[in-house]
Amino acid sequence: MNALPTKKTKDLINTAEAFVKEAFAKNPHFSFNDGSVMHNHSLIVKELSLEIAEDVPGCDIEVLAIAALLHDIGKTYPADEETLHYSHEDLNLTVSKEYISKLQIDEAKKKKIEEIISYKSDSLELKIIKDADTIALYKDKKLYMLFIEWASASNLDASIQRKLDKFDRLSFSKSKEIALPLLIEMKEDWARYLRKK
Repeated sequence: MNALPTKKTKDLINTAEAFVKEAFAKNPHFSFNDGSVMHNHSLIVKELSLEIAEDVPGCDIEVLAIAALLHDIGKTYPADEETLHYSHEDLNLTVSKEYISKLQIDEAKKKKIEEIISYKSDSLELKIIKDADTIALYKDKKLYMLFIEWASASNLDASIQRKLDKFDRLSFSKSKEIALPLLIEMKEDWARYLRKK
């Protein structure tokens, strides 16, 4: 079990939440033109990451929470839809580098956050965030219904299937335990939507 966050850690997380909220409010174009959608998704990823980490010893909670919040921040970069759909992970650091540099944490933690959000890490924290990101879609009905509408209208059947297949790639038993009932509900909702279409 990991230690509970200190006041300093909670303050850092609150600052990161505010940064993410402001970024999506200013640039909501890849948030279904509603900055609250991806901001909420980022909050859910953070909460799920912390929940999964409860069963994963050795995880840096401070790094985990901040990186979880920043994992999709590249979607606020002013680029075309195709670039953001396929390459937003490459833009995460571009969007947040200045913010990260100002964090009141040691340089090693800053570097680790940068590696995680650039997906250039094999860390425990990144594995947790990837699981939480998958589960967060299953958990957020507003987001998953916006996604299925967008993906089906854009003929992105492969993207739909990739979302479904991610369950099989979850790294932790806790992740699968959390995800399974949510995935079942999402699949049922998607099936109803596609039948009506």
